[in-house]
Amino acid sequence: MSQVKIAVEVVREIVVVELHVGQLSSRMAQLVHDDVLDRLDQLIDAGMARWVKSRQDFYVVKPQCDVSAIELAAEIKKQLRL
Repeated sequence: MSQVKIAVEVVREIVVVELHVGQLSSRMAQLVHDDVLDRLDQLIDAGMARWVKSRQDFYVVKPQCDVSAIELAAEIKKQLRL
């Protein structure tokens, strides 16, 4: 069984989240992607993130004006249980 690895990094004023799914089936990889994207979208609803752009293995998250990228990265790690 392959392990899912997630990296969260602050790059200037945004947060980059990278997803590595290894040898998961495409269906399982899609489920992981959807779960991560859903958790990031919840940060928009909570007023911490302005927007999320994503690919299958890469997410860019822009914090709201009153939230620093470091605070947002910490919250993302908390949400993803990293």
